[in-house]
Amino acid sequence: MNPVELGRFNDFYLHDGMARGDTLWGAGLYQGVLAAIDVSDPSSPSVMGTVSTPSQFTHNTWVSDDGTHVFTTDEVSSGFIGAYNVTDLSNMFETDRIRSATGTDVIPHNVHVYNDFLVTSYYTDGIVVHDAKYPDKLIEVANFDTSPAFSGQGFSGSWGAYPFLPSGEILASDIE
Repeated sequence: MNPVELGRFNDFYLHDGMARGDTLWGAGLYQGVLAAIDVSDPSSPSVMGTVSTPSQFTHNTWVSDDGTHVFTTDEVSSGFIGAYNVTDLSNMFETDRIRSATGTDVIPHNVHVYNDFLVTSYYTDGIVVHDAKYPDKLIEVANFDTSPAFSGQGFSGSWGAYPFLPSGEILASDIE
């Protein structure tokens, strides 16, 4: 009812983020970076490292189950899912990048890690699943178009995908 603010990160705008332990993996949208932020002292969060994303419009981040890689989306036409080795925060580096429906200008929205898979919502392209067992070799393995009447760039179609149900089913939200 009355949450207490423990701290605030003001170094730059974070559009999205995922926390695990004492690290916040932040999407610096306008800086175009994935940021590792130390939140062990909530009153004084500090950047431990950053790395640029492929289209430099970092919308979303999600860390792998083992904590060695982070995956990002750039919410732009023909945007990429980027994979980053984050084992050394002073030297994070891209291991791979992949697009869905190459040549169609679709826009990725949010990526989530489910075991060795990436489950990503794409505007006009639906839900796309990539095998990320080897983060240096991302492979598209499944897709489902939630709004087949739409294609190309634009913000129609899949807004989100939730792959964490015990049943293994994926919930998809669609703008239409």
